[in-house]
Amino acid sequence: MSEFERTWFALLADGTLAILGDHGDYEAADATATDLGYEAIWLVCGTDAAQWADAINSQREVRP
Repeated sequence: MSEFERTWFALLADGTLAILGDHGDYEAADATATDLGYEAIWLVCGTDAAQWADAINSQREVRP
C-alpha cells in the first residue's frame, strides 16, 4: 500500500473535506474523525479521493 493510499479524508456535514492523515484502514480513520469531533458523513482513502479530484478537474478544464 502506497503512502498516499493510506491517507484518509473525511467529507464533513458542512461540505468541507478534512485530511485525517495516514491510517491503515477505514476503522482507524473513522476513530480519528471521531476523536477530532468531526461530523463526518463519508470517509475516503487517498486513491479514491484522487480519482474524484481527477474527475472533477477534468470537467472544470472543459468549461469556459
